[in-house]
Amino acid sequence: MLAGCGRSEDPTARLRAEVRRNPDSVEARVALGDACMESGAHHDAFVQYAAAAESDPQSFEALYGRARAQEALSDVEGAMKSVNQALALKQDAPDALALKGALLLQSDQAAEAAVVLEKARALAPDNEVVHTYLPAAYIALKDLGKAESAARDALKHMPASPQAHLTLALVLVGREKPDEAETVLRQGLEVAPEDPLLPLRLAEMLAMQGKRLEEAVQLADRSVELERGDGTGDLIAAAALRRLGREDDAISRLRDAATAHPRNPRLWMTLAAVHRAAGDEEEAARAAAMAFRVAPRRRVRTAPLDGEGAAGPAEQPTVPGSAG
Repeated sequence: MLAGCGRSEDPTARLRAEVRRNPDSVEARVALGDACMESGAHHDAFVQYAAAAESDPQSFEALYGRARAQEALSDVEGAMKSVNQALALKQDAPDALALKGALLLQSDQAAEAAVVLEKARALAPDNEVVHTYLPAAYIALKDLGKAESAARDALKHMPASPQAHLTLALVLVGREKPDEAETVLRQGLEVAPEDPLLPLRLAEMLAMQGKRLEEAVQLADRSVELERGDGTGDLIAAAALRRLGREDDAISRLRDAATAHPRNPRLWMTLAAVHRAAGDEEEAARAAAMAFRVAPRRRVRTAPLDGEGAAGPAEQPTVPGSAG
């Protein structure tokens, strides 16, 4: 075999071999956990970090790694316990603080999250987790002034991030700065042309404002081409088409989208509304019936009758019954 022509060794295979040779090595298990996290094997990562933490309960790297894996596995409670144990060892570790802030926000503790994330930002101004979650914390707190400041800082540090552009645009819309929001979304399209949400949100904004409606349709089409999604792009395109006075095109678009995404009640409800506006009550009734049929149900408990025990939970559609 010619030199350099052989297969490159799988790094995780090498690390697994190292763990087999030295099963009590915290360093080897943490390194393997890191490699598993990098490859998206979050459960395997958790196993390695947990074993490392069991071998050495004072290992910050093992505890923080376990927290990362638990967060990736949606175990918010477990991740919070692990990250607090890690921070007890290194209270000013910015990555661990950023993770704790993200976990607090996921636990609907936005005020506490903002405090922790601000501390992490002061220690590590370039931390991407901070820049992802801090604006969201202020949005949850309805403090759009601080949200805008945090979102602008995030975009400054992550200029190629589609999410940073989307978040700042969202905040700017909330602050009644639609022109600035549009500029931010267009800048995002330039740096991340393959992201499907940027054209979707720009199309939505243009359609809602009733401006550049032909472009709004084109942007919605572009989003759908990049990612078929659940029919939201078709809803936005149909809204723009209606504003252009192209009712037949809007109906055709909605009908095709509802056929492609039959479990999306919004498509059927909107199709029913457009048919009704066009005076076609029969088609409106059919679409409304489909919306009623596919809408998610919520379970409600009926009241006891004549002292008898409560009846079993009944299912109710989440769309109004009048839609049918």
